[in-house]
Amino acid sequence: MKLTNIVNEILNEESITPGKKIHFKKGMSDDEILNLANVLGDYPHTKVKGAPEQQRHFRDLGLLLGMPLNPTDLMTYTKGKGYLDKNKMKMNPNKAPLFQMYKDKKLDMKEYGEIQKKVKKRYLAIAKLFISSLTWRRVY
Repeated sequence: MKLTNIVNEILNEESITPGKKIHFKKGMSDDEILNLANVLGDYPHTKVKGAPEQQRHFRDLGLLLGMPLNPTDLMTYTKGKGYLDKNKMKMNPNKAPLFQMYKDKKLDMKEYGEIQKKVKKRYLAIAKLFISSLTWRRVY
């Protein structure tokens, strides 16, 4: 029984390519959410090329964490230059499936912390990558 679960997880991980489409869907089971979180958290952000793929990957991560879904929502402008503002990162606990799993005691604090840390690290990395690729000019 455990061997088939391991094989299914390997097949699911191979079928998930971050950035190609939105992989998070409402009504996903807890196992699917955890599998998606692990795949997205482990996927190197430098492999996601182009703004549309970066936005889709960012959206998936945001949906898992219950945070803003667009990288430009985290931007602040100073003298015409945009940069990442971590103060704008606010989690909505009602829309965060990972947090809901922790609240429902399906994950203990250690498991939740490891998964959330990994996914949040990718979330920030994709936001920085996207924001740094934008070119902003002051218009007088």
